[in-house]
Amino acid sequence: MDAEDIAEQLDADSRIMDFVYMGVKDKRLADLWTPVKTSFEPSPVYPQAVKVPSISTWSESCLIFSERAHAIFRLMLADYGEFLPLDVQGFTYYIFNNLTDVEPDMSKSWYAAEGVRRVESLVFGADAESKLLFRSSWQGCSACFCNETFKQLWHEYEIEGLQFAEDLLDEGYLSV
Repeated sequence: MDAEDIAEQLDADSRIMDFVYMGVKDKRLADLWTPVKTSFEPSPVYPQAVKVPSISTWSESCLIFSERAHAIFRLMLADYGEFLPLDVQGFTYYIFNNLTDVEPDMSKSWYAAEGVRRVESLVFGADAESKLLFRSSWQGCSACFCNETFKQLWHEYEIEGLQFAEDLLDEGYLSV
């Protein structure tokens, strides 16, 4: 499912760029959203996988939540973004449109070189400790970050599907 598919199903071609930049720009989409029909594709990394995880990465800083994971986290994450329903072969899943931006600790974070937008070091300060899920526009909103509380809740409720990384620049993992 891509931005064009979403815009077509929602009859919202004029807002296609909002879907392209979902999770990157501060655009709320719930006002025009109705359940979008889609399906899951096999992962190129795990093509033999048959079980759909409770929470999974989708694109950039957005996540996909199963009905169970949504029921658990819906109220806890209400201040950090919005849940947008999907119809996946008769089952309801939710895109979490991450709308919470946290700036890094600039005394410990920097780009690779002047004028180069490749992050060399990324460290968040105290502001991030109070946010369950967030993104960083300074980093390019190319990942979803979480605090230790989210990670503990994930374990407590026996949620599956995410891999956590302490290295905030480790691609493909939810960073803590």
